[in-house]
Amino acid sequence: MPAGTLPAPADSLRTDSLHADSLPAFPFPVQSGPANLPGETPAVRWRDTTAAAVFGPASVEAAPRTLPPSGAPSLTDNAVFQSFVLLLAATYATLLYRNIGDIRTLVGHISRDAASRQRLSEDPGSSGFSRFLHIVTAIGMLFLGVFAVKYGDALMPRLLTDTLSHGAVLAMSLLATLACTAIVACQAALVRIAGAVTVSQPFVSQLMLLRRTYFALAVIVTSPALLLFALCPRGTGNVWFSVITIELAMTAFLYLKESLNLFISKKISILHWFLYLCTVEIFPVSLLWLSLVR
Repeated sequence: MPAGTLPAPADSLRTDSLHADSLPAFPFPVQSGPANLPGETPAVRWRDTTAAAVFGPASVEAAPRTLPPSGAPSLTDNAVFQSFVLLLAATYATLLYRNIGDIRTLVGHISRDAASRQRLSEDPGSSGFSRFLHIVTAIGMLFLGVFAVKYGDALMPRLLTDTLSHGAVLAMSLLATLACTAIVACQAALVRIAGAVTVSQPFVSQLMLLRRTYFALAVIVTSPALLLFALCPRGTGNVWFSVITIELAMTAFLYLKESLNLFISKKISILHWFLYLCTVEIFPVSLLWLSLVR
């Protein structure tokens, strides 16, 4: 042995002594913890514990919270219906811009004294103001269709709302507009027939003008709040709905007051005024409402 060379230990392993035949077959045994030396107790792999030992003695168990059930999809939460509402908003803004003089005339007629309002009912006014009332009435009918769909969104069953497409929702709004137009046409026909039977067509013309005037006032006043209410998600917009209700109630009160004054000025009994309200104003609307509820 050359000088300065140490002999290899007897128990050392040589790399050339490791052969594939001497290795264990795959898969190799895997030990998940530290190896135990001879004579030691096997290591503990797991043990039971408590929440206080893990999270501290001040920890408390949180009550399980159940997720709320998913609601039915909203009828108004679609691009087609909301685009239609925005189109109505643009139409309303254009109406205000181009007919600001007619709006001032409308407000002026309503705010005048009884004698001036009597002259208004006897004189229908210019053709421009009459055309303005027709345009506002048409826009108001479209707004009524939007309001009907928005209000009926929470009343319709989920099975129906799941199957309706976006175009069907817009069609429902237009059908509601047609239904409201049919009611107004029915009311006008009843009034005209009563005027023909009683030979009081001038009085009927005054009453119809009064109805159109206050309906136009209701459309002008309530449209901004109605547009915001129509674009609110389901379950929200209660503030705007309350504003709409208050504005409609005030307009209805003014109309009832002026229609009563018109009947009294023509020396028509209050009983006839009450019959007019029940037959023309209330009966067609209540009949449609009962048919929808059933």
